[in-house]
Amino acid sequence: MSKAGSLTNLQIFFLIIQTQVGFGILSLPNTLQSTSKGDGWISVIIAGIFIQIFLVVIWLLLRKFPRLTYTEIIISILGKYLGSFINSIVFIYFITTASFVLLQFTSIIKEHLLINTPYWVIGLLMILTCTYLAVSDIRIIARFFGLISVLFLFLFGISFFSFLLPMDLHHVLPVGTSGIREILNGSLDSLLTILGFEVILFLYPLAAKKGSTFLKVISWANVFVTGLTAYFVILCIMIFSEPALKQIHYPVIYFLRPLHFQMVDRLDLLFISIWIVPLTASIIIYLYLASKSLTFIKGKPSKLIVANSLVVFTLFTIAKKDPASLKLYADYVEYLSYGVVFALPCMLLLLTYLFKKRGDS
Repeated sequence: MSKAGSLTNLQIFFLIIQTQVGFGILSLPNTLQSTSKGDGWISVIIAGIFIQIFLVVIWLLLRKFPRLTYTEIIISILGKYLGSFINSIVFIYFITTASFVLLQFTSIIKEHLLINTPYWVIGLLMILTCTYLAVSDIRIIARFFGLISVLFLFLFGISFFSFLLPMDLHHVLPVGTSGIREILNGSLDSLLTILGFEVILFLYPLAAKKGSTFLKVISWANVFVTGLTAYFVILCIMIFSEPALKQIHYPVIYFLRPLHFQMVDRLDLLFISIWIVPLTASIIIYLYLASKSLTFIKGKPSKLIVANSLVVFTLFTIAKKDPASLKLYADYVEYLSYGVVFALPCMLLLLTYLFKKRGDS
C-alpha cells in the first residue's frame, strides 16, 4: 500500500482516542465508589499503565505481520478452520459491544434530553447515522474522527466552569487510604471503561509509518485517554461527597447541573450534547471492524456493514425489552473483552515465538 493511501500518525491518534472515550467515563466515578473511593484516580492511572504494557504486546505481534490485518494474522497462525472460528468470536465481540454502547447511549439520551421519545426511535436514529458513516473508507472515517476531536477542547472548556463550585480536597486525601487491594480492584473497573484501543489491531497495515513510530503514536493516545479519564474522576471526587457519588449514576454529567448563568443555563445538557459525538464514533468503528472480522464472507463491505447494523439494532431491541437482562448483557460483554482483547493477542504472540511464525517484512 502506498504512503499516499495510508493513515497518518495524527489520524491513527484520533481513531484510537475517539474509540476509547465513550459512555464509561460518565459513570466511572460512581463505579469506583464500591472499591477505591477517593483513590479512584490512582486506579485509572494503574489501568493506563497496564494498557500501555499491553499495547507493547500487541505491537510486538503486529510488527511480525506488517502487511496483514488482524483477522489474516489469526488465520496465518491458527490455520483456516480454527482461525475462521476465532474470527467469528471476534466478530461477535464487536457486534455485542456496538449494541451495548447503543443501549447505554439511548439510556443517557432518554434520561437527560429526550424524556418522552421512545427508546427504539433514539436507537434507530443513532444506528442509521452510524451506518451512513461506517460504510465509508477507513481514511474518511479517520478524517471525520480528527474533525470531531476538536470537541474535546469544548468539553475541557465547559468542565473548567466546575471550579466555580465548592470543592473539598479532603475527599482525595490522604492518598492511599483505600488500600492496595481496593485500588487494584478499581483499576479493573477502569480498564473496562477505557477499552477501545483494540482498534489498533486493524490499523497497523494501513499506517504510513510503522515500527517504533507506530508504538509512540498509540502510546500518546493512551496517555491522553488515561489523563482525560483521571481528570474527570478526580474532579467528581472533589465536588461530590462519597454518599452522593454512590447515588448519582452519571456524576460527570451532574457536576455541571448546579451552575447557572444569566445568558447560559443547563451546562450539563450542553455537555451531554457534545459527548454524544464520541459515543457515535465508538459505534461507527465497531460496525466497521465487525465487517472486517468475517474474512470468509464474500461481498461488498457496505452490504456487510448494513447487515451488521441490523444485527446490532435487533440485539438492542431485544435487550431493551427486559431491563433485568441488561446486567447479564454487560457481563457477557465484559467476559468477551477479556478473551478477545487481552487473552487472544497474548496467545497469538506466544504461538509466533513457539512456531517461529511471521509475515513478510
